[in-house]
Amino acid sequence: HGLTGDENCGQCFELRFTGQTHTGNWGNFGGAHPDVVGKRMIVQVTNIGHDVNGEHSFDIQIPGSGQGTFTSGCTAQFPGYSSGDFDCDVNYGGCDIATGCDRLPAQLQPGCRWKFDWFRWLAKDGKTVNPYVDFRRVQCPQQLIDISGTAPEDDAAYPVPVVDSGRVHYQN
Repeated sequence: HGLTGDENCGQCFELRFTGQTHTGNWGNFGGAHPDVVGKRMIVQVTNIGHDVNGEHSFDIQIPGSGQGTFTSGCTAQFPGYSSGDFDCDVNYGGCDIATGCDRLPAQLQPGCRWKFDWFRWLAKDGKTVNPYVDFRRVQCPQQLIDISGTAPEDDAAYPVPVVDSGRVHYQN
């Protein structure tokens, strides 16, 4: 699948959502809701989720979508909330209805609602849970670099994504 782990940290990728599903030990899962198929997103790799299965799968960090095995980070960052507030008491998968987003800190609620509105979380028979994506390496947009504080040293070798009227095109 092209990603090898730690050496991918900081790299950016354009994801294109497909309707294809993953196959394997857990049966058929994933894919994307028909409204999401063909949409694109640029992401920056910040860790290697060794618990993620499936080729062409990125574990996108979305508020309210489960903390997996790492349940102490959010409570450390947002004192006064319990661990279960960050994923509706479901460590894997998180909140399954949009009203569950109300449990999160106010600044995380829009991201949580995004997963139901744009990403179409759990709609259409559970599609868009660890969706199958086609992907390619791209230069990291400044907006992501500003958030993460990092850019790969070889970034200039990759196409530059330019967003114009909601569409992405590339400069080389």
